[in-house]
Amino acid sequence: MRKQLSALAILAALTGTLLNPVGAGASTVTTKTLDIEGTQVKTSILVQNNRQLVPVTFFRYLDADVSWSARYNSAVVRNPSVVMGFPIGTDYVDYELNRNSRWKRAELSTTAVTRAGKVYVPLAYTARMLGMNVRYNANTKQTSISPAWKKGTVTVTAKSAATKAAATQPDIKWLYRITEAEAGGESYKGKVAVAATILNRVKSPEWPDTIKDTIFQVTKYNGKSYYQYSPVLDKRIYSVKPSAETIRAVDEAMRGTDPSYGALVFYNSEKTDNQWVRDRKQTVIIGNHVFAK
Repeated sequence: MRKQLSALAILAALTGTLLNPVGAGASTVTTKTLDIEGTQVKTSILVQNNRQLVPVTFFRYLDADVSWSARYNSAVVRNPSVVMGFPIGTDYVDYELNRNSRWKRAELSTTAVTRAGKVYVPLAYTARMLGMNVRYNANTKQTSISPAWKKGTVTVTAKSAATKAAATQPDIKWLYRITEAEAGGESYKGKVAVAATILNRVKSPEWPDTIKDTIFQVTKYNGKSYYQYSPVLDKRIYSVKPSAETIRAVDEAMRGTDPSYGALVFYNSEKTDNQWVRDRKQTVIIGNHVFAK
């Protein structure tokens, strides 16, 4: 299966246009206007199980590459972080994160279909996998799409304001180090997101009130000690040297940028079997990390 799916990725890379496959039908096609970062874009829409589907070519508006795999009868959508294959007539998607050659399958509540030569795939799921935020306004009946993170966006609460005021230089030093240890190999955005999740914990009543205490928190259960972050457990946090990029990323998170979209945890799905984090609501995937609330 892995070889087969890898071939799908190769086909996606080589195919620049989307052909017109034949597939199952769906509900009536309507035309709607969607808001993409303030720009009004008209597109055709199908609705299945109260979920909106759009032509797969719509995602070119979100800077994604779109192609067609005749071999797998699938529409392919990709950006630098993810490749997705939607086989026609099925209620699942095969995807690969960060080009790591490890494909996974996710069940969907909709089925990829064709109408008038166009392939329709789920709007919200696909956009979020591409790193976007999708909101539906029930009053205006309009869907808006925007990046899941915006530079300079700061949400200030009584506790977050107090946290910023109490963030001492030693606190920030530990935030630099844990971010480097956890996300040194990730993109700049991935580093900002990891730092943001720690700051989100500090704001939450479920975790300690300072950055350092949150990073070094250890809970005991049935005589065992559980560390929140593995670099604390294996002591890498004491030896890592934060890069200039990591320092910039942490500073940006301290200013309020949150590409994790409010996440409290992050994990590498290939390296953890912790059901507690896997059961939490996913917010976004950035690089090798899944972020969740």
